[in-house]
Amino acid sequence: INAYIESAEFDIQDGHNIGFVWRILPDITFSGTSSTNANPSVTMTLIPMMNSGSGYNSPQSEGGSSSASVTRSSTAVIEQFTGQIYTRVRGRQMILKVESTDLGSAWQLGAPRIDIRPDGKATGRGA
Repeated sequence: INAYIESAEFDIQDGHNIGFVWRILPDITFSGTSSTNANPSVTMTLIPMMNSGSGYNSPQSEGGSSSASVTRSSTAVIEQFTGQIYTRVRGRQMILKVESTDLGSAWQLGAPRIDIRPDGKATGRGA
């Protein structure tokens, strides 16, 4: 079964600064996974956007313009004992998506911690 959960767009300091994510502590449990699935896993994706409503290219945005380029999305496979993920993603706003396609895989998302810091300011264009 295909299962996913996706956050709303989040930012730092009301979007006045571009954020830089360098580490994620996923907080995902796999209790209830069937015995036929010995290695349950999910895929965690961090999707950045440079401006509110600008959209992102993959998948096509339903809200804003899909012509804006993705700065860089980050995808990581999370397994039962994954403690942390090191990544490098920049954007004014971001979306966190967790998904799985494994049969017999049960997972629960807790409260992931995202280490994000300011990494530049708005240039005044459209702000």
